[in-house]
Amino acid sequence: MTGFKTGDCAEVIATGRIGLVEERKKTKITVCFYDENYIEPEQVVFKDYELKPVDAPQIKTSQLKAFVRGDLTLDQISNGVNVLSDSVKTDSKAYKITAADLLAGVNAYEEMPPEDILKWIDIIMQFEEELSFLEDPWEDVIDEVKEKDILNLVYTEFDEIRWDILEDDPVEMLPEDFKRLRDCLGTWVESKGKEYPESLVIRIAEQFDSDDIDKQSEKTQQLFKKCLDALCDKKVPKAIQRRGYCYYCGTKIYPNDWVKARDAFLEYYQLTGDASAANTLGYIYYYGRCNGGVPEYEEAFKYFSIGHAYTYFESTYKLADMFAHGYGVVKDGETANHLYWSVYTQNLKRFIREDYECKFADAALRMGNCFRDEIGARKDLETAYYYYLQADLAIRKRTQVANHYGDTVVFTGVQKALEGVRKEYTDRGRTERFIYPGWTNWTLIKHRRCRLNIRELKDGILSLTASPMKRYDEDKAPLMLITIPKADYCELREKITVKTAKNSTYKIADGSSEIIFDHVLFNRGKRITKFFLYEEFVGEICTEEYSFTAPAVKKVLSGDIYHFVSVCFEANGRSYDYLCDDKSVKVGDTVIVKGYDGDTAVKVVDVSDKYESQLGLPIERYKKIIGKA
Repeated sequence: MTGFKTGDCAEVIATGRIGLVEERKKTKITVCFYDENYIEPEQVVFKDYELKPVDAPQIKTSQLKAFVRGDLTLDQISNGVNVLSDSVKTDSKAYKITAADLLAGVNAYEEMPPEDILKWIDIIMQFEEELSFLEDPWEDVIDEVKEKDILNLVYTEFDEIRWDILEDDPVEMLPEDFKRLRDCLGTWVESKGKEYPESLVIRIAEQFDSDDIDKQSEKTQQLFKKCLDALCDKKVPKAIQRRGYCYYCGTKIYPNDWVKARDAFLEYYQLTGDASAANTLGYIYYYGRCNGGVPEYEEAFKYFSIGHAYTYFESTYKLADMFAHGYGVVKDGETANHLYWSVYTQNLKRFIREDYECKFADAALRMGNCFRDEIGARKDLETAYYYYLQADLAIRKRTQVANHYGDTVVFTGVQKALEGVRKEYTDRGRTERFIYPGWTNWTLIKHRRCRLNIRELKDGILSLTASPMKRYDEDKAPLMLITIPKADYCELREKITVKTAKNSTYKIADGSSEIIFDHVLFNRGKRITKFFLYEEFVGEICTEEYSFTAPAVKKVLSGDIYHFVSVCFEANGRSYDYLCDDKSVKVGDTVIVKGYDGDTAVKVVDVSDKYESQLGLPIERYKKIIGKA
């Protein structure tokens, strides 16, 4: 018995035909023949004694250049036996593929049958290592465009052509495919490496954005700028949007320029109708970025309304801000509260499913403001503190996973709000008590099934461990957002443990120690909670009260100590924290900081030293005081 294995070359003894072993099952061997149809090779089953092993026809390194240029075909190399070998046979110095050789090959193969084109491409792609062809086709283009970047681009085009031949109508697809190849290679070869195709220009312009372009080398920055500017000149919408964000955030090659940012987003919006541009324009007009700091509320309302219509949460809560304060509209706290609440509820669903980049922090902060400042609600500092704790947790989670523009401002606003309410809200204690089974509001997320395990403690106290259960279409159940204002406690939890009062009793319908339920009914007079699953009674608990004790949180001060000053850009406005190396700066001093509109003189309203563990944001996210005025 001959030891054939998959991938071996086998010759049919009776006919001399050579093919590749596809599969072996005991003495039966399936052989794939490419000599008559390369795209749909013939498969024939033989007995092992009908075959003999042979060496695969190999391409010699001395033949590679001629093959790539189309001067030598695979049929000529392998004498008509179209079997791809696993390696190149070295018989001379190594050959390194060039764009010029590939261009010659494209011109030679353009009019050939799809089957011959596929043979040519397959060999080149198979021998990418020997040809020094492929590095990383998705690697960023750094410093300058090199021939390898052109070859990598060709490699991705080759892969697309292969699929066009194998799956689509090659007669229809190939002319356009070869035009892209010829443009790509011809531009580079004919300009002797000084120009490159638009497809590569697009790739370079899309590989960085305003967050990371400043981290690149000066040469890479200039290359990025050259490509992005070229696309903007051609009115490519995505390029205009990207450059607009660069001007909006400010980069080394595109310094902050609010007028250019505004004009870019206006142009992008006119070209596309993309509501994300309307949302950004709303911010520019709301803060008067192009008007010397004087808000343009009419334009802001217009563009925020467009963003709100397309469910951009930032637009919705900024519209609410305008109603809350009467900025350019009639002051209407109820409308503001309604809009805030819609953003809060929709983002709460995302937050408990661990989408930490959502807008939950922004919405929770504003809901707290509603109860602190009586915006469509009665003043209730405990409820305000409840929402501020959630906003604090959410912004800390967000800054751990992302670096969003404005997060430092949100974080600072949350901390100021917490501090302001904490001074007045003094009730303390880590235990929340319920007569009604209010703890089930944490577990019954959208009326889902919940698991409740019961354990008996001494004196008739029951320990109840509850957790929401995942649905059939979920990978995991959402987390529970547990917030206890008087305990300074807010956390996302997979499960909670609640205790009953002494002398409590329980009953489970099936006699086990576990209840699966999806809703509850409470009898206040008898203090009985009945649990149901699909309208069927599954158990009950009789107790005077339930209690949940928030775990004690130890706040450990650690890391380096940093010196901060807080400044205000407007009288009675929000304060912002800046790092300050000059410890002689005191409250009331005027200092220079880099603000939205360049260097700005501002008043110091607070000075403090903080451990790194107290910051909440990474230290590199804080800006520095430039100096005293």
